[in-house]
Amino acid sequence: MDIENIGLCGEFQRIIADMESDNMVSNAAGVNRASVLIAGGNLPNPVLLLRLVTGLASNLSKSHHDIDIKIAAHSTLVAIRAFIIRNVCMDPSVRNNTLHAIQSCLMNEEFRRIQRHGGSVRLWEEDRQLSAVRIICMFFRRSPMNIIDARCVIAFASLMLSTYDTVMHACIVALLSLPSIVPSFVFAVAKSYCNQVMGLPPQSFRQISNVLVMFERLKHISLPMVDQPGFSDMAMDVLQALENKNLVLRRKVLNLVVSLLTPLNIDNVLLILRNKLEMAASADTPFEYYQMLERAIRDCHFAYPDRIMPFIRDPKYIAFVDCIHYIKDIVDKNLMICAQLLKGFLMVLRHVRSSPVCSAIVWGISVCCVHELEDQGAIVAITSLFKDLLDQRKIEKLINDGAEVQHDYTLHNNPNSAKEGDAHGMHEEHKMEMEELLFVHLGLAQQVNGGYAIASSSKSIADHDEFESLFMALELERTDNLARVVGSGDPLLADFVLDVLSRLMEMGTE
Repeated sequence: MDIENIGLCGEFQRIIADMESDNMVSNAAGVNRASVLIAGGNLPNPVLLLRLVTGLASNLSKSHHDIDIKIAAHSTLVAIRAFIIRNVCMDPSVRNNTLHAIQSCLMNEEFRRIQRHGGSVRLWEEDRQLSAVRIICMFFRRSPMNIIDARCVIAFASLMLSTYDTVMHACIVALLSLPSIVPSFVFAVAKSYCNQVMGLPPQSFRQISNVLVMFERLKHISLPMVDQPGFSDMAMDVLQALENKNLVLRRKVLNLVVSLLTPLNIDNVLLILRNKLEMAASADTPFEYYQMLERAIRDCHFAYPDRIMPFIRDPKYIAFVDCIHYIKDIVDKNLMICAQLLKGFLMVLRHVRSSPVCSAIVWGISVCCVHELEDQGAIVAITSLFKDLLDQRKIEKLINDGAEVQHDYTLHNNPNSAKEGDAHGMHEEHKMEMEELLFVHLGLAQQVNGGYAIASSSKSIADHDEFESLFMALELERTDNLARVVGSGDPLLADFVLDVLSRLMEMGTE
Protein backbone atom coordinates (compact mmCIF):
# COMPACT_ATOMS: atom_id res chain seq x y z
CA MET A 1 0.00 0.00 0.00
CA ASP A 2 1.53 3.35 -1.06
CA ILE A 3 1.85 6.41 1.12
CA GLU A 4 -1.08 8.16 -0.62
CA ASN A 5 -3.44 5.28 0.10
CA ILE A 6 -2.22 5.06 3.67
CA GLY A 7 -2.92 8.74 4.11
CA LEU A 8 -6.37 8.41 2.46
CA CYS A 9 -7.21 5.48 4.69
CA GLY A 10 -6.24 7.45 7.77
CA GLU A 11 -8.33 10.41 6.62
CA PHE A 12 -11.41 8.22 6.17
CA GLN A 13 -10.85 6.72 9.60
CA ARG A 14 -10.84 10.21 11.14
CA ILE A 15 -13.94 11.16 9.12
CA ILE A 16 -15.78 8.06 10.31
CA ALA A 17 -14.73 8.72 13.91
CA ASP A 18 -16.09 12.28 13.63
CA MET A 19 -19.39 11.09 12.15
CA GLU A 20 -19.75 8.46 14.89
CA SER A 21 -19.06 11.07 17.59
CA ASP A 22 -21.76 12.54 19.83
CA ASN A 23 -20.41 16.01 19.06
CA MET A 24 -22.52 17.84 16.48
CA VAL A 25 -19.60 20.00 15.30
CA SER A 26 -17.48 16.90 14.69
CA ASN A 27 -20.40 15.28 12.87
CA ALA A 28 -20.74 18.24 10.52
CA ALA A 29 -16.99 18.35 9.86
CA GLY A 30 -16.92 14.61 9.12
CA VAL A 31 -19.83 14.78 6.68
CA ASN A 32 -18.36 17.77 4.85
CA ARG A 33 -14.88 16.17 4.51
CA ALA A 34 -16.44 12.91 3.29
CA SER A 35 -18.44 14.86 0.69
CA VAL A 36 -15.25 16.49 -0.64
CA LEU A 37 -13.30 13.22 -0.87
CA ILE A 38 -16.12 11.30 -2.57
CA ALA A 39 -16.67 14.17 -5.03
CA GLY A 40 -12.98 13.83 -5.93
CA GLY A 41 -13.46 10.17 -6.85
CA ASN A 42 -11.97 8.69 -3.66
CA LEU A 43 -13.41 5.67 -1.87
CA PRO A 44 -12.10 3.96 1.28
CA ASN A 45 -11.25 0.28 1.41
CA PRO A 46 -14.16 -2.23 1.61
CA VAL A 47 -13.98 -2.46 5.41
CA LEU A 48 -14.24 1.28 5.90
CA LEU A 49 -16.70 1.76 3.05
CA LEU A 50 -19.61 0.14 4.89
CA ARG A 51 -18.78 2.10 8.08
CA LEU A 52 -18.70 5.31 6.03
CA VAL A 53 -22.17 4.59 4.58
CA THR A 54 -23.50 3.75 8.06
CA GLY A 55 -22.04 6.99 9.47
CA LEU A 56 -23.60 9.08 6.70
CA ALA A 57 -26.95 7.33 7.21
CA SER A 58 -26.79 7.99 10.94
CA ASN A 59 -26.19 11.69 10.45
CA LEU A 60 -28.91 11.88 7.82
CA SER A 61 -31.44 10.55 10.32
CA LYS A 62 -30.50 12.88 13.20
CA SER A 63 -33.37 15.33 13.61
CA HIS A 64 -31.24 18.02 15.29
CA HIS A 65 -28.81 18.39 12.37
CA ASP A 66 -29.04 21.46 10.14
CA ILE A 67 -30.63 20.94 6.74
CA ASP A 68 -27.29 21.68 5.05
CA ILE A 69 -25.65 18.73 6.82
CA LYS A 70 -28.55 16.47 5.84
CA ILE A 71 -28.30 17.57 2.22
CA ALA A 72 -24.54 16.93 2.23
CA ALA A 73 -25.00 13.46 3.74
CA HIS A 74 -27.75 12.60 1.25
CA SER A 75 -25.81 13.80 -1.81
CA THR A 76 -22.70 11.95 -0.61
CA LEU A 77 -24.62 8.69 -0.34
CA VAL A 78 -26.05 9.20 -3.82
CA ALA A 79 -22.54 9.90 -5.16
CA ILE A 80 -21.15 6.73 -3.52
CA ARG A 81 -23.97 4.71 -5.04
CA ALA A 82 -23.27 6.10 -8.52
CA PHE A 83 -19.53 5.45 -8.11
CA ILE A 84 -20.12 1.80 -7.07
CA ILE A 85 -22.57 1.16 -9.93
CA ARG A 86 -19.93 2.36 -12.42
CA ASN A 87 -17.16 0.32 -10.77
CA VAL A 88 -17.80 -3.13 -12.26
CA CYS A 89 -14.51 -4.47 -10.92
CA MET A 90 -15.53 -4.16 -7.25
CA ASP A 91 -15.96 -7.35 -5.26
CA PRO A 92 -19.60 -8.45 -5.83
CA SER A 93 -20.24 -9.11 -2.15
CA VAL A 94 -18.95 -5.69 -1.06
CA ARG A 95 -20.76 -4.06 -3.94
CA ASN A 96 -24.15 -5.63 -3.13
CA ASN A 97 -23.90 -5.08 0.61
CA THR A 98 -23.00 -1.42 0.19
CA LEU A 99 -25.72 -0.74 -2.39
CA HIS A 100 -28.27 -2.44 -0.13
CA ALA A 101 -27.17 -0.31 2.84
CA ILE A 102 -27.41 2.90 0.78
CA GLN A 103 -30.81 1.96 -0.62
CA SER A 104 -32.15 1.20 2.85
CA CYS A 105 -30.82 4.51 4.13
CA LEU A 106 -32.41 6.51 1.28
CA MET A 107 -35.70 4.66 1.73
CA ASN A 108 -35.67 5.42 5.43
CA GLU A 109 -35.08 9.07 4.67
CA GLU A 110 -37.94 9.12 2.15
CA PHE A 111 -40.20 7.45 4.72
CA ARG A 112 -39.33 10.15 7.25
CA ARG A 113 -40.09 12.80 4.64
CA ILE A 114 -43.51 11.24 4.06
CA GLN A 115 -44.16 11.28 7.80
CA ARG A 116 -43.18 14.94 8.02
CA HIS A 117 -45.46 16.04 5.20
CA GLY A 118 -48.44 13.92 6.29
CA GLY A 119 -51.66 15.32 4.85
CA SER A 120 -49.92 17.28 2.09
CA VAL A 121 -48.33 14.34 0.26
CA ARG A 122 -51.26 14.29 -2.16
CA LEU A 123 -49.94 17.63 -3.48
CA TRP A 124 -46.70 15.99 -4.71
CA GLU A 125 -46.07 15.04 -8.32
CA GLU A 126 -47.71 11.82 -9.51
CA ASP A 127 -44.49 9.76 -9.55
CA ARG A 128 -43.56 10.81 -6.02
CA GLN A 129 -47.05 9.97 -4.78
CA LEU A 130 -46.84 6.48 -6.31
CA SER A 131 -43.42 6.05 -4.75
CA ALA A 132 -44.83 7.15 -1.39
CA VAL A 133 -47.54 4.46 -1.55
CA ARG A 134 -44.92 1.78 -2.23
CA ILE A 135 -42.62 3.01 0.55
CA ILE A 136 -45.42 3.18 3.13
CA CYS A 137 -46.50 -0.38 2.31
CA MET A 138 -42.91 -1.61 2.46
CA PHE A 139 -42.44 -0.13 5.92
CA PHE A 140 -45.75 -1.53 7.14
CA ARG A 141 -44.64 -4.99 6.10
CA ARG A 142 -41.20 -4.48 7.59
CA SER A 143 -42.54 -3.27 10.93
CA PRO A 144 -46.27 -3.53 11.75
CA MET A 145 -45.59 -1.13 14.63
CA ASN A 146 -45.61 1.64 12.02
CA ILE A 147 -49.37 1.16 11.87
CA ILE A 148 -49.76 2.98 15.18
CA ASP A 149 -47.82 5.96 13.83
CA ALA A 150 -50.48 8.59 13.15
CA ARG A 151 -48.17 10.33 10.66
CA CYS A 152 -48.13 7.22 8.44
CA VAL A 153 -51.88 6.84 8.61
CA ILE A 154 -52.47 10.51 7.77
CA ALA A 155 -50.07 10.32 4.84
CA PHE A 156 -51.74 7.23 3.39
CA ALA A 157 -55.20 8.75 3.85
CA SER A 158 -53.95 11.86 2.06
CA LEU A 159 -52.76 9.73 -0.85
CA MET A 160 -56.20 8.11 -1.01
CA LEU A 161 -57.54 11.61 -1.74
CA SER A 162 -55.10 12.12 -4.62
CA THR A 163 -56.48 13.65 -7.79
CA TYR A 164 -54.48 11.07 -9.78
CA ASP A 165 -56.46 7.91 -10.57
CA THR A 166 -53.23 5.90 -10.67
CA VAL A 167 -52.42 6.85 -7.08
CA MET A 168 -55.95 6.13 -5.84
CA HIS A 169 -55.84 2.72 -7.55
CA ALA A 170 -52.43 2.03 -6.00
CA CYS A 171 -53.88 2.77 -2.56
CA ILE A 172 -56.77 0.36 -3.15
CA VAL A 173 -54.38 -2.37 -4.31
CA ALA A 174 -52.20 -1.70 -1.27
CA LEU A 175 -55.15 -2.08 1.11
CA LEU A 176 -56.03 -5.40 -0.47
CA SER A 177 -52.47 -6.71 -0.48
CA LEU A 178 -51.31 -5.88 3.03
CA PRO A 179 -51.01 -8.94 5.28
CA SER A 180 -52.35 -9.46 8.81
CA ILE A 181 -52.05 -5.77 9.74
CA VAL A 182 -54.88 -4.88 7.34
CA PRO A 183 -57.74 -4.61 9.89
CA SER A 184 -56.04 -2.15 12.20
CA PHE A 185 -54.67 -0.17 9.27
CA VAL A 186 -58.02 -0.03 7.46
CA PHE A 187 -59.81 1.23 10.57
CA ALA A 188 -57.11 3.79 11.34
CA VAL A 189 -56.84 5.07 7.78
CA ALA A 190 -60.65 5.24 7.38
CA LYS A 191 -60.83 7.55 10.39
CA SER A 192 -58.09 9.82 9.05
CA TYR A 193 -59.53 9.69 5.53
CA CYS A 194 -63.00 10.80 6.68
CA ASN A 195 -61.43 13.55 8.77
CA GLN A 196 -59.68 14.88 5.66
CA VAL A 197 -62.82 14.48 3.51
CA MET A 198 -64.52 16.98 5.83
CA GLY A 199 -62.24 19.72 4.49
CA LEU A 200 -62.72 19.03 0.77
CA PRO A 201 -64.53 21.78 -1.14
CA PRO A 202 -68.11 20.51 -1.67
CA GLN A 203 -67.94 21.77 -5.27
CA SER A 204 -64.80 19.77 -6.17
CA PHE A 205 -66.62 17.32 -8.42
CA ARG A 206 -63.60 15.21 -9.37
CA GLN A 207 -62.38 14.73 -5.82
CA ILE A 208 -65.88 14.02 -4.51
CA SER A 209 -66.33 11.41 -7.26
CA ASN A 210 -63.11 9.73 -6.20
CA VAL A 211 -64.25 9.77 -2.58
CA LEU A 212 -67.47 7.95 -3.55
CA VAL A 213 -65.41 5.25 -5.23
CA MET A 214 -63.03 4.99 -2.28
CA PHE A 215 -65.91 4.71 0.19
CA GLU A 216 -67.28 1.79 -1.79
CA ARG A 217 -63.86 0.12 -1.71
CA LEU A 218 -63.54 0.70 2.03
CA LYS A 219 -66.93 -0.89 2.49
CA HIS A 220 -65.96 -4.06 0.62
CA ILE A 221 -62.57 -4.23 2.31
CA SER A 222 -63.89 -3.69 5.83
CA LEU A 223 -67.06 -5.81 5.91
CA PRO A 224 -65.15 -9.13 6.17
CA MET A 225 -63.45 -7.66 9.26
CA VAL A 226 -66.67 -7.33 11.24
CA ASP A 227 -65.33 -9.55 14.02
CA GLN A 228 -62.09 -7.59 14.38
CA PRO A 229 -61.55 -5.21 17.32
CA GLY A 230 -62.17 -1.67 16.18
CA PHE A 231 -64.74 -2.44 13.47
CA SER A 232 -67.61 -1.03 15.53
CA ASP A 233 -65.85 2.34 15.80
CA MET A 234 -65.62 2.68 12.03
CA ALA A 235 -69.25 3.77 11.61
CA MET A 236 -68.75 6.74 13.95
CA ASP A 237 -65.52 7.67 12.14
CA VAL A 238 -67.30 7.61 8.77
CA LEU A 239 -70.04 9.87 10.14
CA GLN A 240 -67.42 12.63 10.42
CA ALA A 241 -67.61 13.05 6.66
CA LEU A 242 -71.19 14.38 6.98
CA GLU A 243 -69.57 17.73 7.82
CA ASN A 244 -68.85 18.07 4.10
CA LYS A 245 -71.97 19.72 2.67
CA ASN A 246 -71.96 17.88 -0.68
CA LEU A 247 -75.34 16.09 -0.78
CA VAL A 248 -74.16 13.22 -2.98
CA LEU A 249 -71.31 12.57 -0.56
CA ARG A 250 -73.64 12.78 2.44
CA ARG A 251 -75.96 10.20 0.91
CA LYS A 252 -73.03 7.85 0.32
CA VAL A 253 -71.81 8.34 3.90
CA LEU A 254 -75.21 7.48 5.37
CA ASN A 255 -75.56 4.39 3.20
CA LEU A 256 -72.08 3.26 4.21
CA VAL A 257 -72.79 3.81 7.90
CA VAL A 258 -75.93 1.66 7.77
CA SER A 259 -73.86 -1.17 6.27
CA LEU A 260 -71.35 -0.87 9.14
CA LEU A 261 -73.88 -1.24 11.95
CA THR A 262 -73.21 -3.73 14.74
CA PRO A 263 -74.88 -4.41 18.10
CA LEU A 264 -71.99 -2.52 19.69
CA ASN A 265 -72.38 0.72 17.71
CA ILE A 266 -76.09 0.95 16.86
CA ASP A 267 -76.94 3.06 19.91
CA ASN A 268 -74.10 5.54 19.31
CA VAL A 269 -74.88 5.78 15.60
CA LEU A 270 -78.53 6.52 16.36
CA LEU A 271 -77.50 9.15 18.91
CA ILE A 272 -75.29 10.95 16.36
CA LEU A 273 -77.93 10.75 13.63
CA ARG A 274 -80.65 12.05 15.93
CA ASN A 275 -78.46 14.97 17.00
CA LYS A 276 -77.71 15.82 13.37
CA LEU A 277 -81.41 15.63 12.56
CA GLU A 278 -82.13 18.08 15.35
CA MET A 279 -79.50 20.47 14.01
CA ALA A 280 -80.79 20.05 10.45
CA ALA A 281 -84.32 20.89 11.58
CA SER A 282 -83.23 24.12 13.24
CA ALA A 283 -80.75 25.31 10.60
CA ASP A 284 -80.88 26.43 7.00
CA THR A 285 -80.42 22.89 5.73
CA PRO A 286 -81.58 21.43 2.40
CA PHE A 287 -84.77 19.41 2.92
CA GLU A 288 -83.17 16.58 0.95
CA TYR A 289 -80.48 16.19 3.62
CA TYR A 290 -83.15 16.19 6.33
CA GLN A 291 -84.90 13.34 4.49
CA MET A 292 -81.61 11.45 4.17
CA LEU A 293 -81.10 11.59 7.93
CA GLU A 294 -84.66 10.48 8.62
CA ARG A 295 -84.25 7.57 6.21
CA ALA A 296 -80.92 6.56 7.78
CA ILE A 297 -82.50 6.53 11.25
CA ARG A 298 -85.33 4.36 10.02
CA ASP A 299 -82.90 2.05 8.28
CA CYS A 300 -81.08 1.69 11.60
CA HIS A 301 -84.36 0.85 13.30
CA PHE A 302 -85.13 -1.66 10.56
CA ALA A 303 -81.69 -3.28 10.88
CA TYR A 304 -81.91 -3.50 14.68
CA PRO A 305 -85.60 -3.51 15.63
CA ASP A 306 -84.84 -5.01 19.04
CA ARG A 307 -82.97 -1.81 19.89
CA ILE A 308 -86.21 0.12 19.54
CA MET A 309 -88.41 -1.77 21.97
CA PRO A 310 -86.55 -4.79 23.36
CA PHE A 311 -89.04 -5.26 26.20
CA ILE A 312 -91.77 -6.55 23.82
CA ARG A 313 -89.95 -9.87 23.98
CA ASP A 314 -91.02 -10.13 27.63
CA PRO A 315 -93.21 -13.27 27.83
CA LYS A 316 -95.86 -11.41 29.81
CA TYR A 317 -96.66 -9.32 26.71
CA ILE A 318 -97.40 -12.35 24.53
CA ALA A 319 -101.04 -11.27 24.27
CA PHE A 320 -99.96 -8.04 22.54
CA VAL A 321 -97.31 -9.37 20.18
CA ASP A 322 -99.55 -10.35 17.26
CA CYS A 323 -101.12 -6.90 17.03
CA ILE A 324 -97.71 -5.25 17.38
CA HIS A 325 -96.34 -7.36 14.52
CA TYR A 326 -99.27 -6.24 12.36
CA ILE A 327 -98.25 -2.61 12.89
CA LYS A 328 -94.54 -3.45 12.57
CA ASP A 329 -95.05 -4.99 9.11
CA ILE A 330 -96.67 -1.77 7.89
CA VAL A 331 -93.96 0.47 9.39
CA ASP A 332 -91.10 -1.68 8.06
CA LYS A 333 -92.46 -1.61 4.52
CA ASN A 334 -93.19 2.12 4.57
CA LEU A 335 -90.21 3.76 6.22
CA MET A 336 -90.60 6.95 4.18
CA ILE A 337 -94.04 7.75 5.62
CA CYS A 338 -93.12 7.24 9.28
CA ALA A 339 -93.64 10.93 9.99
CA GLN A 340 -97.17 10.69 8.59
CA LEU A 341 -97.81 7.43 10.44
CA LEU A 342 -96.79 9.10 13.71
CA LYS A 343 -99.44 11.79 13.30
CA GLY A 344 -101.96 9.21 12.16
CA PHE A 345 -101.35 6.87 15.10
CA LEU A 346 -101.76 9.77 17.52
CA MET A 347 -105.09 10.67 15.92
CA VAL A 348 -106.55 7.14 15.77
CA LEU A 349 -105.49 6.25 19.32
CA ARG A 350 -108.76 7.64 20.68
CA HIS A 351 -110.72 5.06 18.62
CA VAL A 352 -109.12 1.90 20.05
CA ARG A 353 -111.47 -0.58 21.74
CA SER A 354 -109.15 -3.30 23.10
CA SER A 355 -105.91 -3.50 25.05
CA PRO A 356 -103.95 -5.53 22.41
CA VAL A 357 -104.80 -3.07 19.62
CA CYS A 358 -104.17 -0.13 21.95
CA SER A 359 -100.70 -1.51 22.80
CA ALA A 360 -99.90 -1.88 19.10
CA ILE A 361 -100.83 1.74 18.33
CA VAL A 362 -98.81 2.98 21.33
CA TRP A 363 -95.86 0.89 20.12
CA GLY A 364 -96.31 2.33 16.60
CA ILE A 365 -96.16 5.87 18.00
CA SER A 366 -92.91 5.09 19.82
CA VAL A 367 -91.08 3.61 16.83
CA CYS A 368 -92.14 6.39 14.47
CA CYS A 369 -90.56 9.06 16.69
CA VAL A 370 -87.33 10.09 14.98
CA HIS A 371 -86.04 13.18 16.75
CA GLU A 372 -86.20 14.59 20.24
CA LEU A 373 -89.18 16.88 19.69
CA GLU A 374 -91.27 13.92 18.57
CA ASP A 375 -90.08 11.87 21.58
CA GLN A 376 -91.09 14.65 23.95
CA GLY A 377 -94.45 15.12 22.28
CA ALA A 378 -95.22 11.40 22.36
CA ILE A 379 -94.36 11.27 26.07
CA VAL A 380 -96.72 14.17 26.79
CA ALA A 381 -99.54 12.64 24.74
CA ILE A 382 -99.27 9.09 26.11
CA THR A 383 -98.85 10.26 29.70
CA SER A 384 -101.91 12.50 29.40
CA LEU A 385 -104.18 9.98 27.70
CA PHE A 386 -103.31 7.10 30.03
CA LYS A 387 -102.95 9.06 33.27
CA ASP A 388 -105.89 7.36 35.03
CA LEU A 389 -104.70 3.89 34.02
CA LEU A 390 -101.12 4.56 35.16
CA ASP A 391 -102.28 6.03 38.46
CA GLN A 392 -104.44 2.98 39.14
CA ARG A 393 -101.55 0.65 38.32
CA LYS A 394 -99.31 2.55 40.71
CA ILE A 395 -101.82 2.08 43.51
CA GLU A 396 -102.12 -1.65 42.70
CA LYS A 397 -98.37 -2.08 42.94
CA LEU A 398 -98.33 -0.39 46.33
CA ILE A 399 -101.14 -2.62 47.58
CA ASN A 400 -99.52 -5.79 46.22
CA ASP A 401 -96.02 -4.75 47.29
CA GLY A 402 -94.80 -4.75 43.67
CA ALA A 403 -95.92 -8.34 42.95
CA GLU A 404 -96.88 -9.25 39.38
CA VAL A 405 -100.59 -9.37 38.59
CA GLN A 406 -101.94 -12.33 36.65
CA HIS A 407 -103.47 -11.35 33.29
CA ASP A 408 -106.20 -13.34 31.60
CA TYR A 409 -106.24 -12.98 27.81
CA THR A 410 -108.03 -16.20 26.93
CA LEU A 411 -108.45 -15.34 23.28
CA HIS A 412 -104.68 -15.01 22.75
CA ASN A 413 -103.70 -17.97 24.87
CA ASN A 414 -106.04 -20.29 23.01
CA PRO A 415 -104.03 -22.01 20.19
CA ASN A 416 -107.22 -22.51 18.19
CA SER A 417 -107.82 -18.78 18.02
CA ALA A 418 -105.35 -18.48 15.15
CA LYS A 419 -107.79 -20.35 12.95
CA GLU A 420 -110.15 -17.42 13.24
CA GLY A 421 -107.43 -14.88 12.46
CA ASP A 422 -104.68 -14.15 9.96
CA ALA A 423 -101.13 -15.40 9.41
CA HIS A 424 -99.97 -13.66 12.59
CA GLY A 425 -102.44 -15.64 14.68
CA MET A 426 -104.19 -12.35 15.51
CA HIS A 427 -107.80 -12.83 16.50
CA GLU A 428 -110.34 -11.83 13.90
CA GLU A 429 -111.96 -9.32 16.27
CA HIS A 430 -108.66 -7.50 16.75
CA LYS A 431 -107.80 -7.72 13.07
CA MET A 432 -111.08 -6.05 12.16
CA GLU A 433 -110.49 -3.36 14.76
CA MET A 434 -106.98 -2.76 13.44
CA GLU A 435 -108.15 -2.50 9.82
CA GLU A 436 -110.86 -0.04 10.82
CA LEU A 437 -108.29 2.15 12.58
CA LEU A 438 -105.76 2.07 9.77
CA PHE A 439 -107.86 2.05 6.62
CA VAL A 440 -110.91 4.02 7.75
CA HIS A 441 -109.85 6.44 10.47
CA LEU A 442 -106.19 6.86 9.42
CA GLY A 443 -106.90 6.71 5.67
CA LEU A 444 -104.12 4.28 4.82
CA ALA A 445 -104.35 3.14 1.18
CA GLN A 446 -102.41 0.28 -0.38
CA GLN A 447 -100.49 1.09 -3.55
CA VAL A 448 -99.82 -1.03 -6.64
CA ASN A 449 -96.22 -1.66 -5.51
CA GLY A 450 -97.39 -3.15 -2.21
CA GLY A 451 -96.59 -0.06 -0.17
CA TYR A 452 -99.00 2.33 1.49
CA ALA A 453 -99.85 6.00 1.24
CA ILE A 454 -101.73 8.44 3.46
CA ALA A 455 -103.86 11.15 1.92
CA SER A 456 -102.55 13.99 4.08
CA SER A 457 -98.77 14.35 4.01
CA SER A 458 -96.30 16.22 6.16
CA LYS A 459 -92.53 16.30 6.59
CA SER A 460 -92.91 15.83 10.31
CA ILE A 461 -94.58 17.41 13.28
CA ALA A 462 -92.41 20.42 12.90
CA ASP A 463 -92.75 22.47 16.04
CA HIS A 464 -93.90 22.54 19.62
CA ASP A 465 -97.06 24.51 18.82
CA GLU A 466 -98.20 21.86 16.35
CA PHE A 467 -97.63 19.18 18.98
CA GLU A 468 -99.60 21.15 21.56
CA SER A 469 -102.54 21.70 19.24
CA LEU A 470 -102.60 18.03 18.26
CA PHE A 471 -102.52 16.82 21.86
CA MET A 472 -105.20 19.30 22.95
CA ALA A 473 -107.40 17.94 20.18
CA LEU A 474 -106.78 14.42 21.45
CA GLU A 475 -107.85 15.41 24.95
CA LEU A 476 -110.98 17.23 23.80
CA GLU A 477 -112.05 14.50 21.41
CA ARG A 478 -111.36 11.51 23.63
CA THR A 479 -114.04 8.98 22.71
CA ASP A 480 -115.92 6.50 24.85
CA ASN A 481 -113.83 3.73 23.26
CA LEU A 482 -110.50 4.95 24.63
CA ALA A 483 -112.14 5.98 27.90
CA ARG A 484 -113.37 2.42 28.39
CA VAL A 485 -109.90 0.98 27.64
CA VAL A 486 -108.24 3.38 30.08
CA GLY A 487 -110.96 2.85 32.65
CA SER A 488 -110.65 -0.92 32.47
CA GLY A 489 -107.64 -0.74 34.74
CA ASP A 490 -105.85 -3.37 32.63
CA PRO A 491 -102.56 -3.87 34.54
CA LEU A 492 -100.79 -5.48 31.57
CA LEU A 493 -101.59 -2.52 29.31
CA ALA A 494 -100.48 -0.17 32.09
CA ASP A 495 -97.13 -1.96 32.41
CA PHE A 496 -96.68 -1.86 28.65
CA VAL A 497 -97.41 1.85 28.46
CA LEU A 498 -94.96 2.49 31.30
CA ASP A 499 -92.25 0.53 29.45
CA VAL A 500 -92.89 2.51 26.27
CA LEU A 501 -92.65 5.79 28.17
CA SER A 502 -89.40 4.69 29.83
CA ARG A 503 -87.87 3.83 26.46
CA LEU A 504 -88.97 7.14 24.92
CA MET A 505 -87.41 9.00 27.85
CA GLU A 506 -84.15 7.08 27.36
CA MET A 507 -84.12 7.94 23.67
CA GLY A 508 -84.80 11.58 24.46
CA THR A 509 -81.76 11.81 26.74
CA GLU A 510 -79.30 9.86 24.55
